[in-house]
Amino acid sequence: MRFLVRLLPPSHSRDEFLASVRALAKSGGAEARNPKWTSYGALELDVFCPTRNDFDLFVSIVRPISEFEFTRDLSVAPPQKPEAELFAEARALFNAERYWESHEVLEGIWRQKQGAEKRYLQGLILVCAAYVHEQKGETNVALGVLDRAARQLEYPEPTYDGFDVDEVKSRVEKMLSDGRLSVFPV
Repeated sequence: MRFLVRLLPPSHSRDEFLASVRALAKSGGAEARNPKWTSYGALELDVFCPTRNDFDLFVSIVRPISEFEFTRDLSVAPPQKPEAELFAEARALFNAERYWESHEVLEGIWRQKQGAEKRYLQGLILVCAAYVHEQKGETNVALGVLDRAARQLEYPEPTYDGFDVDEVKSRVEKMLSDGRLSVFPV
């Protein structure tokens, strides 16, 4: 089973914290992979466990060293929702720096679109992907993905389902110009 977890910022170094979480996971029969760090220092991980009980054990073992911001069972399919709710969810996830999840929600919508909508959504998905790379410490990769996103963030209307088209494009272009990513709300 695969779970997504986010642990609140550690009181000691990131490297020590990550090593401790991985060791504790291993001691409980789990594996913690794919670390991503938020702008405020929280650690997001994929946790692989044979059963739900093993995941509950992982949580109980790690809880003494860090609080969980959230946990999510990725083996459970998300419920069907109207498109407007999906866009609101994608924005909320993006604004919470849950970029991988925002990417997944947008990708579900993207598959059903065509033309300018599909192209703009691809750009938003790439922005999310760029942030995932940034959270992994892969800034050069993130900037490359962001450059690809910038070329697709055109849309004939000023907004697209709650996304401010010009603001998103302007923020992406500024980050490319600065050579670094910075968190912004959508």
